[in-house]
Amino acid sequence: MKYRAHFLGSRVLALALAVLMILPTSNSFADPTPQIRIPLDFRFIGSGYGHGVGMSQIGARGQALEGKSALEILNYYYPGTSVTPYPDNELIRVNIANLANSVSLSVVGGKGQIRLYQGDIPATENPEPFGTYLGDTTALFSNFAGAVVPLLSSPTTKFAPFTPASAWTIRWDSATTTVALTNGTETAQYRYGQIVFKSVTNLVTSYLAVTNTLRLHDEYLWGLGEVPSSWPAAALEAQVIAARTYALGKLSKIRIECDCNIYNSTADQNFVGYAKETEAIYGIKWKEAVNRTFVDENNSLVITLDGKFINSFYFSSSGGNTQNISEVWGSSFSYLQGVPDPWSLDPLINRRYAVWSRFIPQETMALAFALPNVVSFSINSLSATGSVTSITGFSSTGVSVTLTGEVFRARVKLPSTWILNKKPYARFPERATECPLIISVKIPTCLY
Repeated sequence: MKYRAHFLGSRVLALALAVLMILPTSNSFADPTPQIRIPLDFRFIGSGYGHGVGMSQIGARGQALEGKSALEILNYYYPGTSVTPYPDNELIRVNIANLANSVSLSVVGGKGQIRLYQGDIPATENPEPFGTYLGDTTALFSNFAGAVVPLLSSPTTKFAPFTPASAWTIRWDSATTTVALTNGTETAQYRYGQIVFKSVTNLVTSYLAVTNTLRLHDEYLWGLGEVPSSWPAAALEAQVIAARTYALGKLSKIRIECDCNIYNSTADQNFVGYAKETEAIYGIKWKEAVNRTFVDENNSLVITLDGKFINSFYFSSSGGNTQNISEVWGSSFSYLQGVPDPWSLDPLINRRYAVWSRFIPQETMALAFALPNVVSFSINSLSATGSVTSITGFSSTGVSVTLTGEVFRARVKLPSTWILNKKPYARFPERATECPLIISVKIPTCLY
């Protein structure tokens, strides 16, 4: 080891002397700064997935495997709160396709009928439909100049052209009919409520926003795909109660940009519709978990503090501890403080994210920092749990930009801000393997 250290030290010294020997000694020469090499990409190694605030889903699974109840899990991740009955007989408007040009709707298996209404019809109203159509009908809805244009087709019927309108509503009998919505290459099935197709216009463009309005109490929660239905019952129940509490907090307004209370993606909650119930073997387990959290037809179990529902944030897994919300988003809630989460670091429970590795391309790094290129970065500060709270990128021209850890994670799409390699590792065009960057005379130098 001593010999190796001496040998490496000699190499570093020799490299430094070589750099000094090539630098000009006369002012008559041009700019002596050697050309800086631009890395192809940067490697990040870390743990966990998500923002880290609130309940760890993997942690909930780990605790359930140890025999903890849903109540114990929720009290652990949201300390000081209670799980109590709360009114949830509300309708929730879920965005199921956004920023679309066109989408199509059909009846699964051709069984049943669909009813078409002109306009955005409140789910509580029951006017006469514009038309009722057999299950072999396919409806294509397209956005055109701030209006929605329906086009119906069927192997047995011909349809006259429809007059464009700002919105159209589709309804069906959920006891006999399931509909399929296709947006691009993705198709999802819906059993409950109604679907509205609306044109949304902003200062730049217009687009199609598609929403599914249904009951929060049961129909919405039956379609959440946040965790595998095969997980232990206590983990499923904890997820249901946290998800219901989160959704209640979204009911106060309709967001204009999505024509919705809530998105169907990880921007809010992963709503997958009827597919969750129809999962092979385990789909019924999720629905049963939802049903076990009912108190009666209009009330269910919710996480509360002083009689009001909380902000029940949750995420996939952590780097060993959950986050204090003030270190991630700057806000402060007594029940969103960091707690130990060792289950997230167990590779038997968290196979994908106990440890992860990602290569981030140069183009992505430069775009994230809004720099022409990135030759290196520095981690400036860490949270109490060891996650990155501030990171700075440096360009070849010496310009630097600093981002919060959460903004950086989102822009480069890292699983989390728990980054284990605190020194930058990068690959250069002439090397196939990564190497640490040492900044010396503005030259990133690979020593291995």
